[in-house]
Amino acid sequence: MITRPTVSSGQIILLVSIFVTFINNQVFFTSLIQRLDIFSFSGMGYVATFYLLMVLILVLIFLSLGQKYLLKPLMIIVVIMAAVISYFNQALGIVFNVDMIRNIIETVKDNNQQEAIELLSQPLLVHLFWLGLIPSMIIVMIKIQYKKLTQEVVSRLLYGSGVTLLLLIMVMLNFKYVSYFSRENRDLRVWVNPVFPALSSYKYIEGTLSSKKQPFKKLGIHAVQNKQGKKRTVGIMVVGETARADHFSLNGYTRKTNPLLEGEDIINLSNVSSCGTSTAFSVPCMFSLMNRDDYSPDKASRQSNILDVLAKANIKSIWIDNNSSCKGVCERIETDNIRNNPDSSSEYYSDGEYYDEKLLEEMKPFIANNTADTLIVLHTLGSHGPSYHRRYPEKFAKFTPYCQKNSPQECSDEEVSNAYDNTLLYTDYILSQIIHFLKQNAEKYESFLVYVSDHGESLGENGVYLHGLPYFLAPKAQTHIPFIAWFSNDFKHNHKINMHLLRNTANKAYSHDNVSHSLLSLFNVETEEYSEAENIFKKYTEYAGSGL
Repeated sequence: MITRPTVSSGQIILLVSIFVTFINNQVFFTSLIQRLDIFSFSGMGYVATFYLLMVLILVLIFLSLGQKYLLKPLMIIVVIMAAVISYFNQALGIVFNVDMIRNIIETVKDNNQQEAIELLSQPLLVHLFWLGLIPSMIIVMIKIQYKKLTQEVVSRLLYGSGVTLLLLIMVMLNFKYVSYFSRENRDLRVWVNPVFPALSSYKYIEGTLSSKKQPFKKLGIHAVQNKQGKKRTVGIMVVGETARADHFSLNGYTRKTNPLLEGEDIINLSNVSSCGTSTAFSVPCMFSLMNRDDYSPDKASRQSNILDVLAKANIKSIWIDNNSSCKGVCERIETDNIRNNPDSSSEYYSDGEYYDEKLLEEMKPFIANNTADTLIVLHTLGSHGPSYHRRYPEKFAKFTPYCQKNSPQECSDEEVSNAYDNTLLYTDYILSQIIHFLKQNAEKYESFLVYVSDHGESLGENGVYLHGLPYFLAPKAQTHIPFIAWFSNDFKHNHKINMHLLRNTANKAYSHDNVSHSLLSLFNVETEEYSEAENIFKKYTEYAGSGL
């Protein structure tokens, strides 16, 4: 018969806290050591002090919440969650800040099983087995010897007081260096596992609950359209997913990722920044009437967005989705999420999801069956990682060899870039097909196309993959996005758009802040919410025939 090891509650709390902190914070301690002299007295003192602080936080949580029948389940949850977080920290460079927590919650709310499955890679399962499952099994096997209630309380107080006293001594011995270094390197806090993700979760819940108490603010209630031409206006806005501007050949990238768009009469804005680094943050921001400095997803959910304002001006809108969801933007307009109606017989259906060409098929009947001025928003799957190779049909696999795994860190940099660039080549085809369709129907209506991505993507630069880093830490690859516009000849004439002037200013700095006001201008909607300064197109509308 195997004898189970017996320990006190205080002993196992201390051991688990030391284990979780030491094993799951490689990124934090590696970054820390790179910024200080580890062999100096001050450097060693700081590392020891911060390590002790991280242990103390876990000790106090376990001591206060881990009562007799809750301690083991609580420790197992912390061990497993810390192991999962450490994998994404180490392997992909992902930070679990408030926006990432929001992304996770949105994925669950949207029942986006496909995205979750793609993240379940073999390296993650191996990592979770050794750092999550095995330690959890050991915790289950250990027998905890609890004392009588009074003795247990005293024992826990002694453990908590002892670790706290030791930390205070360490802080006092290293106060000057601890104070200075912590103030100058606050960005490192995002890697503290599991404390920072726990704080981020708390802030997300607090913000969500707080926003629900706020009344809904209606904007643009007096919006009216001052139409210029006689023809019906059809606008198509394509919301790109995870496209980074520096991989567009339109912006000087050496590979021809935009061969079809290069032959079209488009406006390519080359210096555009995203509002955030995740879909759940950026998409509502893109359609809000707030600037990034004032914006929050919670605040945006409690007021009208640009689609609501257009509806007030009798512009018919529909949101057609091939992504997880519209993140609340389309709640008050007509919607069609094609992922909710899978048709395995469709030529655009593959491996459990649709290619973005399906969106074109869906939008055409809507245009044909409506007579009002119309805005169609196509929310694409675009270049969504990590499984880039699943975003395009095989005929668009031009750049080879390309990564065919769900974990890009297992592929070479070249293979990852090849797979990603193939997604952009497919996006180029989608946009050119929309333009071709609008040209074919030029006699029926004047039209425009606007394409803008929600955020960019890291492809392994400096060990970082995917997206979602806090904005202040995010590389330009995650925030520099493509923005393209095309106008039919009638539209250019009726709106007096001077293409020559637009091209000469195409390298000016723009952002998602400009999207909503530009859409108001394109539909000639007058409202108190409109800002001329934020409009990309109307600033340069002095018409010149030679400028078309």
